[in-house]
Amino acid sequence: GAVLLVAAMLPEGAAAKWTAVNPNGGVVQQVGRFAVIVYDLAHRAGLTYVGVARGETEEAVGGGTIYRLVVAAATPDGSRAQYECLVWGVPASSLSTWKLRRFRKIAMA
Repeated sequence: GAVLLVAAMLPEGAAAKWTAVNPNGGVVQQVGRFAVIVYDLAHRAGLTYVGVARGETEEAVGGGTIYRLVVAAATPDGSRAQYECLVWGVPASSLSTWKLRRFRKIAMA
């Protein structure tokens, strides 16, 4: 909680040094799948992970890595939507320590 408050007070982009990642990379795919599963468990939305459209990472203050991904997921009626998610974790650590910070639907243009 406190970390998010500090981040909110910084000017937009002040500390962010985002680096694009290969959306097909193994870790990125795992993180995207993790985000959809965690969100779905919490909200019972019936979402099924489809893939990662694009993503970027940033080293987190205090350790770990923040993944900002756009994931595609299918809804129970078969339609697909894209969601922006923010996941914090330490690469190669147990997924039980990872945190889903944000998951929101992106309006399709």
